[in-house]
Amino acid sequence: MTTQKIYVGIDNDKIELTGKAKDNYLAQLELDKQARLLLEAEYKAKQDARDSAIKKLGEIAGLTKEELDAIL
Repeated sequence: MTTQKIYVGIDNDKIELTGKAKDNYLAQLELDKQARLLLEAEYKAKQDARDSAIKKLGEIAGLTKEELDAIL
């Protein structure tokens, strides 16, 4: 089993996190990662919905992709 050492810089000094501080830091990193993944998924869903709406509008109006791109 390997142990992971975590260091933080405070006033140009490197301090190793241990115990509860290390656990809290790692938990926060995981929460940050999950939040970032959620934001990325939401952004992708909004982009997909936007692209779909633009495509449908183009079809209804009889516009080509180039005409839609010029408008947007």
